[in-house]
Amino acid sequence: MECHKILIAIDDSPSAEHIAQSGYQLACQFGAEVALVSIEDTSVYDDRELSLRERDPLIERSSNTLQQDLITKIFKNIPVSTFIERGRPASVIIGLSRSWNADMIVLGTHGRKGLSHLLMGSVAEEVMRNSSKPLIIIPISEKR
Repeated sequence: MECHKILIAIDDSPSAEHIAQSGYQLACQFGAEVALVSIEDTSVYDDRELSLRERDPLIERSSNTLQQDLITKIFKNIPVSTFIERGRPASVIIGLSRSWNADMIVLGTHGRKGLSHLLMGSVAEEVMRNSSKPLIIIPISEKR
């Protein structure tokens, strides 16, 4: 299998570093270029929260800081592109993997089951069902 481009989806949880490290190891094995994507899930806000204009700069600054920290800490010797997107995470990941021509997607899953899975959904499961790209799904613990 050839793999030239790996898309790594991260969020602002403590597990982002673990997911990025796993993606880095794959990129080193394949000699692949990497893109980090952070996504603001716009479906989780309601009207009582900050307006979109108030939220965007804060979230973008936080995502940018996280991405730059990971690049400095982990991705020292390989090219890294960065994306900060808004929308439904699974849709954004699938769409970006196509437009960036990723050969593989790396993302984490909390492994929720039962009612919490039904209520929260699973980004990893939706990407797996709707993407034609190979996926590496990293199990992450809430305790990280």
